[in-house]
Amino acid sequence: MKKFLKIFAMIVSGIIIISAAALLLFGRDAHSNLSGKTPEQIDQYLTNEGFQGAVLIAKDGEVLFEKGYGEAAPDVKNTPDTLYQIASLSKTFTATAVMQLAEKKLLSVDDPLSAYFPDFPNAKNITIGHLLSHSSGIPDYLNPEFEFDYGKKWDPNDIVDVVSDADLEFTRGESYAYSNTGYVLLGLIIEKVSGQSYAEYISEHIFKPAGMKNSMFEFTKEMPRAAGNVEGKPGPAMDHSAAYAAGDIISTAEDLSLFYKSLHNNELVSKETGNLMKATHAKKFPYQYGYGWYTQEVMGHKAVGHSGGYPSGFRHYVAHLQEEDLLVIVLSNEMSINSKAINRNLTSIVLKKPIWVWEKQL
Repeated sequence: MKKFLKIFAMIVSGIIIISAAALLLFGRDAHSNLSGKTPEQIDQYLTNEGFQGAVLIAKDGEVLFEKGYGEAAPDVKNTPDTLYQIASLSKTFTATAVMQLAEKKLLSVDDPLSAYFPDFPNAKNITIGHLLSHSSGIPDYLNPEFEFDYGKKWDPNDIVDVVSDADLEFTRGESYAYSNTGYVLLGLIIEKVSGQSYAEYISEHIFKPAGMKNSMFEFTKEMPRAAGNVEGKPGPAMDHSAAYAAGDIISTAEDLSLFYKSLHNNELVSKETGNLMKATHAKKFPYQYGYGWYTQEVMGHKAVGHSGGYPSGFRHYVAHLQEEDLLVIVLSNEMSINSKAINRNLTSIVLKKPIWVWEKQL
């Protein structure tokens, strides 16, 4: 028996040593198969990956790389100025609008939800800050249990009603759970406080000062834009009203770069407010969230970012490494593409720093 245990221990030790060696040898990708200068390496990587969409990378406020890949729609090429439904990337806009109103002392992140929606369950215990950080416990109306029909036109108040009879997922402030419902509520609060529609407020107070001339909330028929795909086939129809302030903005990679640059330069909110948005207010492994941003470390660098996706066939990811002022925007109109992993690998190429396998997901 002792001899068996000794042999077993030796085998286990050998497996651990071999696994550790394999991880060291193959667990990091240094992109050694790429050649040329950084823009050429980026282009090679995206081509090798069969990427479909638009990418823009900026360093210190200047565009380092921008290019479109594949088709936005039949016979329409993807470019950095292709119009995209940016989905949940819109949440950073919504949070920025809320914080602008807070700076004007028209609301406070400590305001209870009951000040705006007195009949909403548990509204006295939930604050605007909880909504911003996904720590309210309010269920997401897109959870399968609600069988939400995103193909029809919705009024935002009716979206909120979808979950009004549901229990909180946890006591507010004690955990994190992504809730599109919370951001729909924030959009309605923006309207109540500002006296403008959500679209009017964002257009006047964010698009205009940031110089975003190709961002909007409605397509006109003649506008060429990206159409969503799922594994190469047209995705299911989705009405943009089904997202409202949680994700109905239409923009381009170039316009988005202007928005993030304006935020970084404290042109839309003060530096103090910007830092508050980028601070962690809620967490549940592996997620950390501020106000309108995921807060994270990317390859050892302090960063903020956000994902965005529509079931109609869009998958996006934006990351901003703060101290390096490195912005990486990845927009894709193919649902099967992992835009976050693409984003991380592009960051690795720009930083010229090998990336561990798990860093492509965190």
